Amino acid sequence: MRRLPLVGIALSAVAVGTAVAGPSVPATPANAVPFPSTSNAATWTTYEPSGRVARAAAWHWTAAGGNCCETYVATTGKRLLEFGGTQPFYSDDRGASWHRVDFLTPGVNGEGALVAGPGGDVFGIGWDPYAGDRLQAVRYTARTQSWEVAEAPLKTPFFDREWITYAKGPFVVDGVTVPFVTIVRGGGVTRSIELISGDGLSYTTLSSPGLEAGTPAVPTTVPVVPNAAADDWQPNPGTHTVPLNAGGVLLLNNDSDQLPCPAARLNATTLRWQCVTLPWTPRGVVRQDSRGWLTQTRQLGPTQFELSLSPDGGRTWREVVLSTPGGGAIDADFFDVKVSGRLGQAVVATRATNAAGQGQDLVWRVDVARRQPRLVRTYTVGAGDVATGSDITAAAGDRYDFPSVALLPDGRIASSFFDRRTAGSPALAVLDSAR
Repeated sequence: MRRLPLVGIALSAVAVGTAVAGPSVPATPANAVPFPSTSNAATWTTYEPSGRVARAAAWHWTAAGGNCCETYVATTGKRLLEFGGTQPFYSDDRGASWHRVDFLTPGVNGEGALVAGPGGDVFGIGWDPYAGDRLQAVRYTARTQSWEVAEAPLKTPFFDREWITYAKGPFVVDGVTVPFVTIVRGGGVTRSIELISGDGLSYTTLSSPGLEAGTPAVPTTVPVVPNAAADDWQPNPGTHTVPLNAGGVLLLNNDSDQLPCPAARLNATTLRWQCVTLPWTPRGVVRQDSRGWLTQTRQLGPTQFELSLSPDGGRTWREVVLSTPGGGAIDADFFDVKVSGRLGQAVVATRATNAAGQGQDLVWRVDVARRQPRLVRTYTVGAGDVATGSDITAAAGDRYDFPSVALLPDGRIASSFFDRRTAGSPALAVLDSAR
């Protein structure tokens, strides 16, 4: 039996598969202010594709942003974005200096996530359980260089681990055609209710994919369409979504949604999810890069990932296997992946635990410029000298809830990590060169 929505009587229509829309929510300005932060230099080991130790790589890292357990990184091209804590942060000089985005009604101890849109726009969502259990949407509009924030009053209780997706339109929201939607999910026991916005600020449209998606599935394809923005709008793996270059978004089956099919697509006019059949069966995390090529990453076992590449909409695939140096074990689904079609590169980040129980953050750089993906280098990030766990089950006492990685336009990597120098919480490191 599918789980029932928890938001209350307003969700009764969702239970029968009808999107619920409400009035728009007024937004207030948010201000970006310089944030004093320390940039720390570090040098960590790298590995050649053969596994041989290579020349060490230089990084710089900062504790700006984030919270006790989460550091979320993204990019709008040259601008590096970081959320994870109560407020968003950004850097225009690859992490050397930072700005903090202050809200009119500040939080106390929150967590958040963000994603880039086209042209430098940014969309985020933040939840603060200690300031009245409030959910707030945040948007940066590059054209006006302005930040805005709005309350999101309609949500499930305990909106933990909120994720956000940007999807190119057009879509119809409450009878109005809009050029995009943003989709937010979060929750505790279940994340089966999703919030949809037509402006990135007013989350008053609700859907329940597991209740809406029906069979028989509709055959569909993934058009191979170039779109420069697709390199930056790739969301966290926890969204289980695949924003499509040509417009629209796929949702892959997962434990929360319990779809009756491997994948569903959001109907642009009804905002309801519909099961689809694709040229392949999705497994793991799927990205569509700016060329329109697909990259699929899935865990093969405790020490390996498989990264597969398809230039033809999922009809044919070629793969490469990524292994942890020294055989460290990876927690299930504890990874992030970003792909740049412009660079022809992908990065995969994870944390592997050694025999002593200490976790080592890792990033693989993969060449995806041609049909056959090829491992270029494996980076260790951090000293790998702290035992951590995710969520409240962290027996070691130090929580590190998820890894996060971004690939900058010049090939530099930004990645979360956790070691003794980061003082009991994740931090953000940026590679000093593109090698």
